[in-house]
Amino acid sequence: MGLLVESEKLHWKKVIEALEDTLSSERKRSDRLGLQLTTNPDTGLPNSVVLHRELESILERTKDQKAGIFMALNDSFGMLKRTFSTKIPEWVLYQTSLRIQKVLGDSGRLYHTHEDEFFILVESFENYNDIKELARQLVEKVEKSHVMAGLTISLGVNLGVAFYPEHGRKKSTLLRHADIALSEAVKNKVPFQLFTPELKDRMVENVELQNGILLALESQANPDEKPQFELFLHPQVEVRHWGTSKVQGRIIGAEALIRWKHPTRGFIPPSKFIPVAEETGLIIPLGQWILHSAIGYILDLQKAGFKHVSVSVNFSTSQFNYEDIAFMVKDISRRRGIDPGSLKLEITESGLMENVQDTIHKATLLREAGFKILVDDFGTGYSSLSYLKDLPIDVVKIDKSFVDGIPDSPSDQALTRAIVALARDLNLGIIVEGTETRRQIDWLFQQGCTVFQGFYFSKPLPFPDFLRLLKTFSQTFAEMANNGTDQTGTTEA
Repeated sequence: MGLLVESEKLHWKKVIEALEDTLSSERKRSDRLGLQLTTNPDTGLPNSVVLHRELESILERTKDQKAGIFMALNDSFGMLKRTFSTKIPEWVLYQTSLRIQKVLGDSGRLYHTHEDEFFILVESFENYNDIKELARQLVEKVEKSHVMAGLTISLGVNLGVAFYPEHGRKKSTLLRHADIALSEAVKNKVPFQLFTPELKDRMVENVELQNGILLALESQANPDEKPQFELFLHPQVEVRHWGTSKVQGRIIGAEALIRWKHPTRGFIPPSKFIPVAEETGLIIPLGQWILHSAIGYILDLQKAGFKHVSVSVNFSTSQFNYEDIAFMVKDISRRRGIDPGSLKLEITESGLMENVQDTIHKATLLREAGFKILVDDFGTGYSSLSYLKDLPIDVVKIDKSFVDGIPDSPSDQALTRAIVALARDLNLGIIVEGTETRRQIDWLFQQGCTVFQGFYFSKPLPFPDFLRLLKTFSQTFAEMANNGTDQTGTTEA
């Protein structure tokens, strides 16, 4: 009996030890899981889970003034990840976290909220200038080059700052406003941005515009709804023998310009909604609608007997960077049955320079297919001059900003002469935009310019009005050319 009791004691001892081992293992496993859920593995910093938990309690506990700062590494970090093995980006990220902590010291809490994003909570400061100085030091420290194994690696960074309680008494509001400020800093490519109510209003308006563009695009495809978008055509006039009794003029083309009449807000200028379309990617479907509509106008012009009149369509940088842009333009034109020579494609000078080799390749494919390539706003930049001889372009459009000061501004005169001489030496055509007065036409014609687009000859017109102008332009032009006075006091928009 004694042996049985001892045996039973030994059995329960082993069971208890086994249970303790199991509980210990579960506790360690639970601790590891807890650490994984609350800590960023690359930097060892508390993550967004901890941020949301701690920030709420901190704001409830004390009403002292605070600053919330979102910090995001820019596209250079993404490029680093695509270029090198995971170890190097991880090392750079860890070193970046150490730099931030060194600048902060004991003045703030640091959280690693996403792979390339941090959040800083400053719980005490004297005034806003202290936060601006902190932001400046953070940018300077983080952007300092990393040197590793013979590599020199530099990262860019943007910061968005919101203040408690001025910009939000609740956790969600403070974080949202700091994020809005960060988005603005990224968009404007500035090191840091302080939140203001105007930024929020602008973002709300942009969201409303984004939704409005989507609804407007849907209405274009619905025959039961009144279209909101319409293309206007801005005539391009070729002039010969200006200032003489043999003066001649004819409309040789037009630039297609989108107009939006919102059902409740009325006319919304392109300067407001085109940037929103660019930022949201809606410029791609919007651009396709513009292209289809412009080609429809070309077909209507040809049916009306104006086969010599071309239509030019603006392509934004993001559109031209679209992978299938050359195929898309060629395919749509082929299926609609237009002569490629009747469609001209405009891209801005800055857009040409964003990805030079890719631009040259796509523009070459389009030009070889018979389309004409125009450079819009030419002269507003400088980087394209060294590439101009390599770009497959046909026409440059002199920007309105130079024309405004002609003929009274010597600097605008000098710049315009230089552009005209450069284009002529490279056998490029010239269209002068923004011509609004006869004095401008007089001076520009003397420099060798013969094609004009501006309010002097006509404002942008709906297609029916443009067609009527084509039919009566000979008489209208003769009156303009012979009366010797300006035709309009209106300024282009």
